[in-house]
Amino acid sequence: MNKYIYFIIVLSFCLDTEISAIAADTLSLTEVIDITLDHSYSIKIAANDAAIASANATRAATGMLPVVSATIGQIGGLNDINQSLLSGQEINRLGAGNKQSSANIALNWTLFDGFGMFANYDRLLALKNMGELKLRSSIENTISKVIMSYCTMVRNQAMIQSSLFREELSKERLRLSVLRFSVGRSGEQDTLQASIDFQSDKTATLRIVEQYKASRLQLNNFMGGYHDTVYTVTSHFPSIHYDSTKLNEHTVIQSNIDLQAIKAGIISADAALEQVKARSYPRLSLNTAYSYNQSNNDGSFVISNQTKGASFNITAQYDVLDGFLFSQKKEIASLQLENVGIQYKELEQLLLTSFRIAKGSFDTYTAIDKLEENNVLIAKKNSEIAFEKLKQGTMSSYDFRVTQQSIYEAQFRSIQAKYERMLSLSELMKITSNFNSLLEKRTP
Repeated sequence: MNKYIYFIIVLSFCLDTEISAIAADTLSLTEVIDITLDHSYSIKIAANDAAIASANATRAATGMLPVVSATIGQIGGLNDINQSLLSGQEINRLGAGNKQSSANIALNWTLFDGFGMFANYDRLLALKNMGELKLRSSIENTISKVIMSYCTMVRNQAMIQSSLFREELSKERLRLSVLRFSVGRSGEQDTLQASIDFQSDKTATLRIVEQYKASRLQLNNFMGGYHDTVYTVTSHFPSIHYDSTKLNEHTVIQSNIDLQAIKAGIISADAALEQVKARSYPRLSLNTAYSYNQSNNDGSFVISNQTKGASFNITAQYDVLDGFLFSQKKEIASLQLENVGIQYKELEQLLLTSFRIAKGSFDTYTAIDKLEENNVLIAKKNSEIAFEKLKQGTMSSYDFRVTQQSIYEAQFRSIQAKYERMLSLSELMKITSNFNSLLEKRTP
């Protein structure tokens, strides 16, 4: 028995060391979300992609605006000249210089390309909108994952407290069993069984502590920069404000960010098709320029020459035959547009199904939560009565263990119901894009 008591002391010390690591600064869900939005890698990548799409959505990128270019140059040299003319005259010059200077400014402008440039501009605007929507989607998905991880920590933390309470009951049961055995009021088997149950409860607590630390590491992965930081979460599940009037299927279709992004994709694909169709029209372009040229040559009959003036050119181009590439590209663009439309219908059906499942789970676990809260109160009252009977010797150690397990299971069911309710609520808020209360002070 002395060896057993020594083992219990050592095991208790190890467990206390693990539990003490949990006692640290407490972060609320709002604080965790703020940290995550500032450090999330996926959000930063989505923000950069949105910025790139926004920078590309300009009229200049579509060829609507003219291109003006200017060139200037000068060349020169020195030459020795020896010339013999028919008249018998000879010309000999050493170091005769020549120099040519030129300047040119030109304008190139596509006047008409079958409205392809306008279709391209619509496509770029749609891509810009898609980038913004994908950024919002990345933010909402990240928040949903943060809520899930945070609630997992809250659940594990509550389970640790429940497990520690069970340990206290097991510890007292073991103490009473040892006392009764020492005075001959019970057999050794009751003491050994109480010892086994106490060690089993200790092991269960250690496992829950490990799960708690793992859930914290998972949450750290979203927050970034918190890999070595020890913190804890609130002792209760967070209260999240949401607009209950938006938890319906109509809001899913009208407000879901992923659906909105696919709608923008449909606009982009339609504009891409129109851009291909524009190739069936002739293209009209304007080219105009103003040139200045000045040349000086000491070794020529024309010592100096200067020209300047403007020129213009209007060109019409039409592809009579392009190896049937036009028909091929048009067919491909049409199929791509059709695919985006199918993706929209598929996602709409998937979201409506997910909404119905999440709504059913939310309502069910809300009802279960209320029932289990009342059940926990009853189980606690029952355990208090059983504990008094155990101390008085009117209840067997085995019957007390059954009562002890019943309160632990009641607490577990209550905690799990609250946890599942929060997960269902988070899923509903994500499907209906109902995170405004958590983002109202931030600019995406």
